[in-house]
Amino acid sequence: MPLIALVAEQYVQWRFGFAAGLGLALLAVGIKADNPTCTGVGGLLLVAPAVGAG
Repeated sequence: MPLIALVAEQYVQWRFGFAAGLGLALLAVGIKADNPTCTGVGGLLLVAPAVGAG
């Protein structure tokens, strides 16, 4: 499972940049730690580059 997460994070970082990679990492940590603040910030960082690239 960690290999799949690493591949997904590398793809997102390659496609949308460092901010999206950081957002994906924060989202995963927030979900695992059951922390809504970390999950929300990670989600915003993940979505922002995707919307801006469009």
